[in-house]
Amino acid sequence: MLKVKKHLSLQPLIDGFKKKFDNTKDSRRIESTKYGVLDTALCGLACMFYKSQDMATYQERMKLRSYKNNFETQFGVTETPKDNQMRTILGSISSESFRPIYKDYLTRLQRGKELWKFKFHGKYLVALDGTQYHSSKTINCPCCLVSKNKKTQEVISYSHQALQAIICHPDQKQILPLMPEDIANTDGTEKQDCEINAAKRLLPKIRTDHPRMNFIWVADSLYATDPFIRMILNEKEDYIFRVKQGDHKHLFKTIDTLEPKKHQAIGDKSTVVHHYYENVPLNASSDITVNVIRAYVITKDRKGNQKSTIAGVWITNMMLNDDVVTDITKAARSRWKVENECFNALKNSGYELTHNWGHKKGESFVVYNLIMLAFYIHQILDMTDSLFKLCREVSRTFKNLWFDLTYHFKYILFESWEHMLCFHLKQNEYPPPEII
Repeated sequence: MLKVKKHLSLQPLIDGFKKKFDNTKDSRRIESTKYGVLDTALCGLACMFYKSQDMATYQERMKLRSYKNNFETQFGVTETPKDNQMRTILGSISSESFRPIYKDYLTRLQRGKELWKFKFHGKYLVALDGTQYHSSKTINCPCCLVSKNKKTQEVISYSHQALQAIICHPDQKQILPLMPEDIANTDGTEKQDCEINAAKRLLPKIRTDHPRMNFIWVADSLYATDPFIRMILNEKEDYIFRVKQGDHKHLFKTIDTLEPKKHQAIGDKSTVVHHYYENVPLNASSDITVNVIRAYVITKDRKGNQKSTIAGVWITNMMLNDDVVTDITKAARSRWKVENECFNALKNSGYELTHNWGHKKGESFVVYNLIMLAFYIHQILDMTDSLFKLCREVSRTFKNLWFDLTYHFKYILFESWEHMLCFHLKQNEYPPPEII
């Protein structure tokens, strides 16, 4: 017998999407509107959820055959637009329409007592990183970032990029995406937009969206600068940033002259040696001082020979001692989750993040958000949906599970998500459990 969490199974999450989606800015003429923006957004979400850009075509055929389709039963769609219509309508949606949905899902996790698992020393780790999700030598729009040859000023490529923030934890497999920030050129600006400027816009928005949450910002060397650190310190928040010798020559030169405090964390396969320093100047011209961790991983080969590899160097404003330095190093290394568990999954596991979804009216970033929200729902279900987790156990691999579920969704009409999962279990000769 499996217990379903009321607020965190698929249907309540879709209901939350429908309730929180802001479609009040539909600028299209009412008399020429057949498909609403909410229906179109839900269809887009369904396509991304099942990792199939042509899913609308299959659901249109199912509707003709069965007078109903799975967009309607699982996602609450009223009218299913055709694929080309969907792309056009998506271009009319403001990406800000999705912000309340990100907030709602985090609130649901908190209400369902799932968010506490991500607490780190009483706060929440937020990893930041930028990603390029489209690049072309010819296809472009006014929002595209432009890469040029420095000598000839010849255009090398056009691209779309976004800055993504995630809540993560060193001991948690899942990650929780927050509303991203578009890195894009806008009318009237002479300088090209960049990741650090996007971060300066994103941080205040995250604080506004989640005013009662305390954050520890985790990012790479790009962010380890006086202005950005000061921005965090002014809000009385914490940070853990990677530093590199090429970017922080004065800091590295300083710690090389200091005697470090040392701490070892002995594991089953390796030992991590921490050298840490306190009150080190960030650079020669700044009055900001930082605490520094330099970590080495020591391993042994079969012959017993030791090998030492540097794991990284990080700066933080958090107090360092033997009791916390290991945890802070783990937190610093969890920054890779935004690259590995987020971007790599979205680019290489069927979500097709880098596909050209369009450049005419800003639909590219709208689709980016739909992909991220579908991924977010997957993360939540992976944490909370016992029936879904049982299907994962029965299927040989996660890839096989989604291949099968997508196939089921395309060709068979189901009453609900749970109905489809039970069908999948039966197909694998596993008796479906009773659900309460």
